[in-house]
Amino acid sequence: MGEFKQSRYYEEGSGASGLDADEIHEFLASPDSVWLLKLSYLDETGWPMSVPLWYHWDGDVFYVVGRKRSEWVQHLKRDSRCAICIEEMAHPRIRKVLAQCSAEIVEGPVRGEGSQWMPVAAAMSLRYSGPTGPEQLAASYGWERYLMRLVPTKKLITWQGADWSLRYFDPGQRPDLEAHAASRVEETQ
Repeated sequence: MGEFKQSRYYEEGSGASGLDADEIHEFLASPDSVWLLKLSYLDETGWPMSVPLWYHWDGDVFYVVGRKRSEWVQHLKRDSRCAICIEEMAHPRIRKVLAQCSAEIVEGPVRGEGSQWMPVAAAMSLRYSGPTGPEQLAASYGWERYLMRLVPTKKLITWQGADWSLRYFDPGQRPDLEAHAASRVEETQ
C-alpha cells in the first residue's frame, strides 16, 4: 500500500466541505466505491472493537453480511449500538462518512438459497471483486450467514477535501474559510 502524503496541511480553495446527497450516493454506492466500512461495536466487557467489512448502501441504511460464527454479529445481537466509518484516502478528495447506527438482524443464520443475504452479497461481490465476484461467492451459498441492517440514528456526518472545517477555528483565524462559508449562505438565500 502506498504512503499517504498531503502536500500541505491546509489547502486553501480546496472546496473542502460536507457531501451533498448526490455526492454521498456516488461515494457510497457507485461501482467505483470499493472502500471498506469500519464497524465499531462494544464487546461483552464494554470495550470498543472494530472490524472492516464489505457493505451495501441503499440510500438510507447500510447492509453487511456476517458469517454464522462472526464475533461482531454476536456482540451486535447483545448490544445493537455501533458506529461506522467509511473513508477514502486519495488526495485531494479525502471523502469520509461517519454515523452512529443501530444494528438489526434481517435474517440469520441461514444458508444462501432463498435467503435475503444472497442478493446483497452478490451485489457486494460484484462491486468489490469485479465481474467474477458472484461466481466466486457461489461456493459459499451452503454456509449459514446473517444479513444485518445498520440504521443511522442521526444524520450522516460527511466531509471531503484536505482542509479543516470552519468550526475548528476561532473567529478571524481562517478568513478564507469564513468568506467561503458566508458566500455559501448567500447562495442559499
